[in-house]
This record gives sequence, C-alpha cells and structure tokens, in this order.
Amino acid sequence: MSENSQIKSLIIGEKQGVSIYKENPSVPNAVTPNKRRRIQVGSDQRGFILEKDTGEISVGGATFYEFEEVDDTKFVKFFLAGVKQFSGLTKSALELFEVVYKQLQSKHGEDKIVLSLLIASDEIEGMNERKYHRALRELLEKEILFRSPADSVFFVNIRFMFNGDRLAFVKGYRRKGSVTQQELKFIEQEEDQSQ
Repeated sequence: MSENSQIKSLIIGEKQGVSIYKENPSVPNAVTPNKRRRIQVGSDQRGFILEKDTGEISVGGATFYEFEEVDDTKFVKFFLAGVKQFSGLTKSALELFEVVYKQLQSKHGEDKIVLSLLIASDEIEGMNERKYHRALRELLEKEILFRSPADSVFFVNIRFMFNGDRLAFVKGYRRKGSVTQQELKFIEQEEDQSQ
C-alpha cells in the first residue's frame, strides 16, 4: 500500500473542506525503511557527518556543526525563528503555531493538542475569532496540524514539531560551475576488504 493510500484510509470525514483523520497521518507505519549508516567525526558538540555507504559527506556536501547550550526560552525562540523563515506562515498562523508548540513541549510523547479560540486568545494578544480561524485554517492547509474527530483536538504533524533538545540550521554553499563529484572509495572500506 502506498503512503498516499495509507493516508487516505485514515480519513473518516471532512469539515469545512478539511479532512478529519481517525489517527495522526504524519506518524509512520511500523515498516520503516533501512536507515543509511553514518559516520560522525568529532564529538556530539562539534564535528561533521558523512554517509558511510556512499562516502558522501552528509547530503552531497560537507556538513559541519557546533552546538551551543542555551536555555529553554532561547531554544524556543530559535526554533520559531526557523519555522518563520522556512514555512511561509502568516503572522497570525505563526503566533498560533507558537501556542501549539509550547503546549506540545509540556506533553512529551504526545501527538495531539487541544486548541480553541479561548486557549489562543489567552496566549496571543489581540486574537479574535476571525484571526483564529484564518490562522487555524492555514496550519491545517499546510498540514502542520490535522483535524481529529474530537472538536478542539488536533493531531500535530511530527515532521514540523518535536520534543527534542537539539536544533540545527543548515545553510548550504555550492561552488559556481561545480558538477556532481563521482563516488570515491574510503580507505576504511579498502582495509575491510583486505582483511
């Protein structure tokens, strides 16, 4: 069964043009694809990552990282700044996203949140019914949230929100006029073959 047909089988109805799901459609089924093996050079605070099977350094280029320890407030601020930059959400939808994210942070292991105009207006200054519904619709259309059968209960798309404690912003650079590099063998692989 394809991923699309699995998601369609979870739809139990529709409300105002938005699908209602019996389960969270963003949670993968029990069959997971084989993960690529990775080699991490450095520590868990600083280094770079490369793919062991292909010899590529991360996604076709070098990925260098360095983690800085920050408090909860700064962590949430960075996460929301990243969402703002890459999601294209309007200001109202971003404010509602923040309410959802903060609620999710207190519910480890959960993929559902309770959201209503009352909850949103307690958290967001100037939130009215019209802004709330417009922002909620945007989060539903962008599949950041999914409508559940229960009123005011929404499934959270686990691809957009997480309860993790690490966050990285990656900006890539590519040389002008560069072509894709051919795969090279690692010395480590040659040593394994000779043993």
